[in-house]
Amino acid sequence: MTCLDLQLDIIFTRCLQPTMERPQYIPEQLVIPPSLAEAAATYAANGWPVFPLHGKVPYKDTHGHKDATTDLEQIQSWWTMHPGANIGLPTGEASGVMVLDMDMPEGYYSLKTLVTGFGTLPETRRSKTANGGLHYFYQYPHDRNTYPGTIGLHTLIGLDVRAEGNYVVLPPSRLYGRKYYTWARPDLPIAQAPQWLLTLLSQAEEQKHLTPQDMRFACSAGEKWFGEAVARATEGNRNQVGFWLACQLRDDGISQEQALPIILAYANRVPQGTNPYTSKEALASVRSAYSRPPRERAKRP
Repeated sequence: MTCLDLQLDIIFTRCLQPTMERPQYIPEQLVIPPSLAEAAATYAANGWPVFPLHGKVPYKDTHGHKDATTDLEQIQSWWTMHPGANIGLPTGEASGVMVLDMDMPEGYYSLKTLVTGFGTLPETRRSKTANGGLHYFYQYPHDRNTYPGTIGLHTLIGLDVRAEGNYVVLPPSRLYGRKYYTWARPDLPIAQAPQWLLTLLSQAEEQKHLTPQDMRFACSAGEKWFGEAVARATEGNRNQVGFWLACQLRDDGISQEQALPIILAYANRVPQGTNPYTSKEALASVRSAYSRPPRERAKRP
């Protein structure tokens, strides 16, 4: 047995000690150890199912958030195999939380726009992401409705919601060995999601089932290229096809401002799979395409 194996045995034996009934939400003022393995075990022992991540994405040949568990023996096995693995938390019914994901810098201004139009966000537990954004944790409702996540909440860049079918990265995960996820307000309880946020999520889900003709894009060309892009997209080529879509819109004379909601609609329609797509990635596709001169106008049959 190696020193690492011995250390992990001690960690997980400690977490396997009898505890009180697990709470639905991680309790306030829970101290999260700096060790990734011990932190993963602590979350699980307190009721949050976790799974290992390579950076921000699931390991190859795994099922990502669908593998998440509170089984401490399984977690010990994962982190023995991958001691540097980051910690993933499935959002939605599995964990009882949904997360408003604010990416900087666009998300800061988008959030101000959102609260100006709909009302303040309840104070709740937050974590700071490795790239300087914020995750706002809210209780996932048990109202017999399903709330899938959405990209570009209310067509606002840098604001995504991770809910049913999604996941987030938990502290003390790190990227590039030097950028850490940290709890910003671990003392705050996880608040109920405001009703207006749930309404926006329901509306976003309804939009996913509209035909391109019903989505009322600014021009018919947007409908055509949107439909073709969604038909082409898979989890493995989402960014490539998103950039292709932005280029077609640009070449057809559609302005960058008009192209953005079309790209966000595309981002919400394509397969999410085990690796989330973000509004920031969608914006990058638009900016990259529109930074180049248009080609000869695309021909439509």
